[in-house]
Amino acid sequence: ITSNYLRSVALLFLVYSTIQENLRNFSQQEYLDGSELENFFAAQSILKAVLIVGLLLILVVLIVNIVRTIVKFFGFNISKQKGSLLINYGLFSTKSTIIKPEKVQITTVTRNFFQKKMDILEVRIQQATSGEIQNKKDIIEIPGCNESEKNEILKLIFNTFPEKGVVLKPNWRKLGFSSFISIGIPLIIYLIYGFYIDELIFDYAFLAIGYVIFVALILTFGYKNYRLFVNDDFIILQSGAWDVDNRIIEIAKIQAITTSQLFWHKSLDIGSLTIHTAGGDIHFDLGNFATVKQYVNLWLYKVETNNIHWM
Repeated sequence: ITSNYLRSVALLFLVYSTIQENLRNFSQQEYLDGSELENFFAAQSILKAVLIVGLLLILVVLIVNIVRTIVKFFGFNISKQKGSLLINYGLFSTKSTIIKPEKVQITTVTRNFFQKKMDILEVRIQQATSGEIQNKKDIIEIPGCNESEKNEILKLIFNTFPEKGVVLKPNWRKLGFSSFISIGIPLIIYLIYGFYIDELIFDYAFLAIGYVIFVALILTFGYKNYRLFVNDDFIILQSGAWDVDNRIIEIAKIQAITTSQLFWHKSLDIGSLTIHTAGGDIHFDLGNFATVKQYVNLWLYKVETNNIHWM
């Protein structure tokens, strides 16, 4: 219920598009009077219509999410087997997966506000793959864990519990640039359209204001949660506005590291970092570049001196 909103909304959009097309065809065949429908909707308050549609959308998303989760994870069972995890689940077709700790590359722990209150979270595990692109089907999901179960899974994978160490924060320009792209540009287009093309669009200014407030909140919380934690053995990237992800990488399993810095960021000493593993990459943008380079040198040294098999 508390996760996978985007996939549910995407499914709803497909259903809505199909229904809308069928209604249009139905109306064209004169089974429905299109003018009566238009008069009905025109008589309704736009604000009330938006509220009703929003509530219905939330209700349908919850129902779709429940059904999808039950079908996919029906009979979910996880057990230890000779140092590995054996997972079985599925309603129509049972899927069995073995997780070997030495093959695990990135472990993601996801939780939002409601899940925190209910003491549940989701764990996703990315193992080493032979191809260059990580297939979504290869990502193993463990839904509905509580805190103690999550700790046991992490201890089995890493032989210890990954603690958050030193924190690296992004420069405030990350929030500024995201705000310009997501708020500034759409708002400029809206104003230009209203002043030079059609002033009637200003009748819907409340929608523009609502959009600005909503996106500003998302960006602010996303920036507040965006952190890179480093300790002796692990790197943890925290990100997300509502669903907060903590992506855990074992330093010894790093394959390569890429750092980048735009020329206008040199005087500000900020830059970006990409850590490559056999199961995918993680990115940290606009951190203190001098500090980032120090950690990169340390990580590369540890990778060269440690002889750990991860395949």
